[in-house]
Amino acid sequence: MDLLSNVLNQYNVTNAQVFEIRDKGKKTVWQVNLGDKKMVLKKMPSSVAQTKFITDAASHLISAGVRIPKLVKTKSQKNFASANDLAYILMEWVGGKKPDYNRDTEAILSSLAAFHRGSLGFNPSSGSDCRSHLGTWPESYQKKKNQLQAHFQHARELRDKDEFSEIFLQNSELAFARIAQAVKRLEKSDYKEWLELVRTRGGLCHQDFTPKNLKMQSDGGITVFDLDSITVDIPARDLRKIINKILKKEGSRKVKTLKLIAAVYQDNYPLTKGQWEVVAADLLFPHLFCGVVDKYYLNRAPDWSLGKYVEKLKQSIRTEINKEEVILQILEQTVNKH
Repeated sequence: MDLLSNVLNQYNVTNAQVFEIRDKGKKTVWQVNLGDKKMVLKKMPSSVAQTKFITDAASHLISAGVRIPKLVKTKSQKNFASANDLAYILMEWVGGKKPDYNRDTEAILSSLAAFHRGSLGFNPSSGSDCRSHLGTWPESYQKKKNQLQAHFQHARELRDKDEFSEIFLQNSELAFARIAQAVKRLEKSDYKEWLELVRTRGGLCHQDFTPKNLKMQSDGGITVFDLDSITVDIPARDLRKIINKILKKEGSRKVKTLKLIAAVYQDNYPLTKGQWEVVAADLLFPHLFCGVVDKYYLNRAPDWSLGKYVEKLKQSIRTEINKEEVILQILEQTVNKH
């Protein structure tokens, strides 16, 4: 508590009631009550320099009208406090309910479009550690392909193959085919042109724009939380992550929802046909399949049972089977309608 008192003193917050909300080791969150005022204090999992980048981005987005919890300034007018080489952010408390992809599709995608639009003009300040994925896609695709090939070779050489390895080997051809399709499509797309556009005018991606990090307000607007993973990149990154989550859960049965997602985003922040081709390329890449295979063979989720790994793998395979037909249909209709 002495450390917390030191941190809160930097905000000139004394005699406050502090309650721990959650502790994930590197990241801890507390509720801070000061009289009638309720706030949130967060120990950041990132370095001080990275936190500077995150709070710079938050300040820019807030000034652009994006709904993000307001940062409380320290006594020295900084966006965060630091102690023992750790960074702490104090924010206003924002209530509301968690939105739902199906029920609140339009509100969520309108908010994502506003987030991307509001990021225009952002430039990280000196002294900040800027996180960027700009221009890294080809290298990332190749790295994931190499990792998948290594896992494939390892699985083939196993003397006693378990259920996961058997299913992986049986479906690896589809995964490698998807990688080839994605690479070919990206090479023919406007990816490089889009990169230059973001380099010129700025651009941020949230990277985890999901209901758990969103709160719907009484007026129907959405407040965006948890910018810990925010990065500089083209908007396609966030679109792919959202669409993949829907495909993973519901597959082709949710074509109507997927069409609405693309249409609402296009209405609020129009992309060119060439930019939608970039989105299509990234959607075709088997990110989910590669992710679960990596987790299994590199033991990145030691608390998962073999059964859970197998179900996650089967889920990713179901996602891949009809992906090309579904995604291309959605994107083509979106472009043609606009």
